[in-house]
Amino acid sequence: MKIRTTCDLVFFASSSGHCTYDCDYCIINPIAKHNVSLNYEDLKFLLDTFRVRAFFAFSGVGDFFASYRRSDRLLSRLLQHDVEVALDTNGSILQDYPDLPDASLNKIRYINLTMHFHQIKRKGQMGRWPGNARTFIERRFEQTHPDYILSHPLMAEWEEAIAYYAKEIYAYTGKALLLVKDIQRAFPPEAEAHLQALRQRFGEVVAGVHQEDFTFNFQGRPTVLCPAGRRYFRLWNDGRVQGCPNLPGIMGLWDCGNIKERRIHIRSEDFLCESPRFCDCNIIDALGKMKLPLCKH
Repeated sequence: MKIRTTCDLVFFASSSGHCTYDCDYCIINPIAKHNVSLNYEDLKFLLDTFRVRAFFAFSGVGDFFASYRRSDRLLSRLLQHDVEVALDTNGSILQDYPDLPDASLNKIRYINLTMHFHQIKRKGQMGRWPGNARTFIERRFEQTHPDYILSHPLMAEWEEAIAYYAKEIYAYTGKALLLVKDIQRAFPPEAEAHLQALRQRFGEVVAGVHQEDFTFNFQGRPTVLCPAGRRYFRLWNDGRVQGCPNLPGIMGLWDCGNIKERRIHIRSEDFLCESPRFCDCNIIDALGKMKLPLCKH
């Protein structure tokens, strides 16, 4: 994700506590299911508390909106506010996305659409999933980024998966597929050789290959001024709010309150950090909110 936003405030809603899939390569173990989740009033509390334009990144465990009924219209209601949104979806459920008017749709700045092919087959969604995926892409073409995770234990179905995407999605939309290497398992030489053969076979259907590395963007920037706890917060499905979930020893970053209890603590200034190497750091930087500290003379 690389977005420049004018929003002053960033919320990373990292878990709905629900997921329609149970992928072996999921970075969460065990996968959270059927837990309490955030509702519209929780999100509205944040907007009413800060009263500034806010960016919501809905990502983390599975598909945030998979835990809601379409009649809840959570996305529609949120987009009525002065916000921008990034979605991370597995494409299994559309919710109220197809009904969004253009004014609301234009506030969706990024959609990460992951094709979990093994789960699509196992759950009998081979016929339904392409329609959902095409709807996401066609309604927000430039902002939608389809990808497929290359996990070594599933290597036997990589070719089938890409061919499925080429026939059902690329042929209709012209939107290429990004291949993402599984960060949970080693990528052996035979997998690399198979990957290169697939890239050659499928040509323009494949947008490229991505290897996740949260430290890459911070090479040459070992120290940054981070807005965690002041203008950046991670939200958990049970209402907990953290400025940074990665540095529990720093006062005022680990515990910033609980929105279900309608309490939140806000730092008065940015945090001088010497370890920008986590997922949250990457999100903050991708949104243009991470700063270099001023040099002292």
